[in-house]
Amino acid sequence: MNKSFGLKEAAALARTEILSLKPYAGKPYLRAVKLDANENPFPWPEGMREELLSAELSLNRYPDGEAQELKRALVRYTGVSERGILPGNGSDELIQLVFTVFGGEGRAVVLHPPTFVMYEAAARVTGTKVEEVPLRDGLHLDVEGIIQAAAAPAVHVIILCNPNNPTGSRFAEEDILEIVRESGKVVVVDEAYAEFSGASMVGAISRYPNLLIMRTFSKAFGLAGLRLGYLLGQDGIIDLVNRARQPFNVNAFTQKAGVIALRYEAEYRKQVAMIREEIGRIYRELNEIPGVRVYPTAANFVLFQCADTVRLAEDLASYGFQVRNLGDIPVLGPSLRMSSGLPEENKQFLRAVRETMSK
Repeated sequence: MNKSFGLKEAAALARTEILSLKPYAGKPYLRAVKLDANENPFPWPEGMREELLSAELSLNRYPDGEAQELKRALVRYTGVSERGILPGNGSDELIQLVFTVFGGEGRAVVLHPPTFVMYEAAARVTGTKVEEVPLRDGLHLDVEGIIQAAAAPAVHVIILCNPNNPTGSRFAEEDILEIVRESGKVVVVDEAYAEFSGASMVGAISRYPNLLIMRTFSKAFGLAGLRLGYLLGQDGIIDLVNRARQPFNVNAFTQKAGVIALRYEAEYRKQVAMIREEIGRIYRELNEIPGVRVYPTAANFVLFQCADTVRLAEDLASYGFQVRNLGDIPVLGPSLRMSSGLPEENKQFLRAVRETMSK
């Protein structure tokens, strides 16, 4: 006789860390101006779509498992050697790989809340304990605190998000390097927004074998829908992470899209400059609205607060604008985050905030 088997029985067999997790669902796509995901609002540069769609791709075959053409293009873009580059199916896969290699049961990671929520989620999935060292004033690294936390034998990895999501703050390079030098642990610097900040730690890779830099095509390069990221480091540490990678992790179409996008670097730089200009205007004008507090940013988004963030988010939705309600984030409290839209969208968004806050 077959024994009955349902959700209760399945849950009893699952790892306990998984039971407390919720699937990442994102926000539903509404008929609204989407300002909640830190994407590039501009269309691809002229000619890029046609070049990609006309590329010769044998989609009945498995992709190049080593993504060699993409790596060569990234060598030209980053200056890092081909063996020091590991492409991934978005930064999320790379975060998971880092924890697979350096985390796990009995090990820990140091994070600096508030920061990108997927670090903690990936840690919990792999059974990695999270040690938190909150940002000072919600904006600055507690360098001494991070180094002290990293001294624990269980800590194997530290993740620093620079510029930080969701605050937009950029950390001092010397603070990061002090952590790299003094911690004696693997330090991952997530540079998803580096193109907007105009600063990067990539030049330090040759001096520090424990430094990993994580980058993405989802932000400045406008490929969020294709899921493409890459990890940079010295050959030895990249080889270690690569050992845990699944075969053919980046599909052929996405690999080719990354190669072609890098050919349009000059056009993307113009888009980045326009986004930075828009974010500067948004910051200044939000700052002038009574009852709104906005934080300085080095990214393509701004973090802001008011007395009732839930109501403001709902009111903005009624105007047709979708922003990210972050809830009560560590250190800073209830906050909203919005990324730059197109110039006219930003203009209408600011008008909506003014009207809502004046009620």
